Amino acid sequence: KESRNQGQEKKVNFLLQSDNYQNCRTALITVTGLTMSNDGEAGDMTFGPAVSPSVKITREGRERMERNRLEAKKRLLEKSGAVQEVLAAYKIMSEMDNPSVSQPKKSRRDQMLENDLQNAVSKGTVVRVQGTKLIDTGGGFLLEEKDLAFPEEEDINVVREPAAIIPTDVPTCEECEKTFFESFLLKNYGHPVCDGCKDLDEKHTFITRTDAKNEFLLKDVDLDKREPILKFILRPNPHNPRWGDMKLYLRLQVEKRALEVWESIEKIQEQHEVREENRAKGKIKKFGKKMKNLRMAARSSLYTRDLGSHEHIWGEESYNDDDDNYSHTCTQCGQVENYEKM
Repeated sequence: KESRNQGQEKKVNFLLQSDNYQNCRTALITVTGLTMSNDGEAGDMTFGPAVSPSVKITREGRERMERNRLEAKKRLLEKSGAVQEVLAAYKIMSEMDNPSVSQPKKSRRDQMLENDLQNAVSKGTVVRVQGTKLIDTGGGFLLEEKDLAFPEEEDINVVREPAAIIPTDVPTCEECEKTFFESFLLKNYGHPVCDGCKDLDEKHTFITRTDAKNEFLLKDVDLDKREPILKFILRPNPHNPRWGDMKLYLRLQVEKRALEVWESIEKIQEQHEVREENRAKGKIKKFGKKMKNLRMAARSSLYTRDLGSHEHIWGEESYNDDDDNYSHTCTQCGQVENYEKM
């Protein structure tokens, strides 16, 4: 107990000798007109009017001085930062001397953060680099205090289901003409058919994107840009799971889009025939070119090219009345030459 009292006296003496206390003492003397005497021991301070003994003060003057002193003291306590620091220092020392005073309970997160910080400080050395407080963990790197904080929880990807259907907007099945609230085709393709009338084997079959473009001669813009955009579902590729997922469209909707583009099935068939003919011609031309290269490789002497310059063999000349000039044509290459006669 005696050592504790001695420690308290040392703290108070240190506070009285500090710069903040001296500034506060000077401000009190200047504003209130009081004299403060300190005989060197803690808490032994006396206040009194700074008036010479030879001056006589009347009763009204003392009352006025007392009022001014109280008002000045009140203003000083409210506005002086030095006095506030002194009071805060006294409050901190009283809390240190009275550990039994209950402190506000810390949250579990703050307590764990404080424990981690204390452990890091106990294992390493606290240093400051360019005003930033760092902890040398002894492992070859510096750790900032904010790195000890717990990571924020990852955002949860919330999947929002479509809103409930209002009774006034309940769809009607195109097959049985009964109302229903939800179905596979309505949710994925927007096609109003209930699950009871769904026929995925014949009527409501699927078609891949590649087959839709080849069979109905559609382009990417017809599937992705033309309104309304056709819906699809993704399924793993059965040929190789490492390839990209397949896009499965509803065949009924693809046929309807093809009619919007080509206007009729007959035009689609005609276009198929034209493309098939062009494809056959291309194959024949490619085959003929390969055969010619093969013959040239086998009997190159029959396919020697004349690399000399071409000599024109002109036909009969003719006169042009409009241009007042003459012209003649080469009988081999068909080049026409115009010229004048002097």
